[in-house]
Amino acid sequence: MKKKFFLILSLGLLLTSCDFQARDEFEKQLAADEKKVDKDFKMPDISYEKAGEESSTNNDNKTDEKLDLTNLYGSGKAGTNLNPADAVGNIIDTSIGESQIGISLRPSSQVAGAYSTILSYKRNNELTEREFGPIAGINGLNTVVTFDKVSSDSGPMLLVSQVTINNGETYSAYYIFNKFMSLMDYLVFRTSTNDTTPTVERLDDIVEYTDQAIPGDLNKAIKNRMEAEDRYLPSLLDVYGINYKSVKSLYENKEMDIGYLPDITGKDRILLTKTTTSTDNMGMNIDMEK
Repeated sequence: MKKKFFLILSLGLLLTSCDFQARDEFEKQLAADEKKVDKDFKMPDISYEKAGEESSTNNDNKTDEKLDLTNLYGSGKAGTNLNPADAVGNIIDTSIGESQIGISLRPSSQVAGAYSTILSYKRNNELTEREFGPIAGINGLNTVVTFDKVSSDSGPMLLVSQVTINNGETYSAYYIFNKFMSLMDYLVFRTSTNDTTPTVERLDDIVEYTDQAIPGDLNKAIKNRMEAEDRYLPSLLDVYGINYKSVKSLYENKEMDIGYLPDITGKDRILLTKTTTSTDNMGMNIDMEK
């Protein structure tokens, strides 16, 4: 009999994508988590921050020095059906409140040969990068990542959303940052054809998980994940007046619902990046829409 339990675990997952982690790897991490000692993953002058690590009350994020994003990443290219290798570089240079942010296309630090979007900003005068993806460079991949401005009583906020299907694994994630680029809240959902029951993570806590795997087809895995999204997303988005809608995409030569994304358009949609849908070489090219 399936038993659902609610755990309070500190996973120490990197927000650099939270991105795409296979279900079996994730479950091994759950089993080993209590024995782990969290460590920061840092390169010189760059901070890769963990979920829940930063204080939402530390709102002094002013910096006198503007980021030179083109110098850091090169000049990227927006468009449709792009070879990602030809589009690498900075795509967006904008601000959320008083915080300058950049969105760039870069080779993934997590998956060899893949490409992801990199969210960059300064925090405590240190360059911070968060990876969302992968979006292209893997056969059988289908990812959509959106970056949206959101209004709140305390000022503008940033909402980053991602939906991914990758060869039997399905994943979605939603992150809210305030105007000082402090992470305020997030939700992550995972299912797979090996286990169609959803795992749900919120602010480093596993809030839904089952101890009995139930295999099924991809449609079932996606359906169960979307049902979990329906249960939890209102608690994240309703306070900001954000609606969400189902997104359809081509996968394995069939159009199907792949997940929910914010129903945001116009000037509040900063950037939409997605895997180019194609009957040939699905997963290899990318669309970048400002």
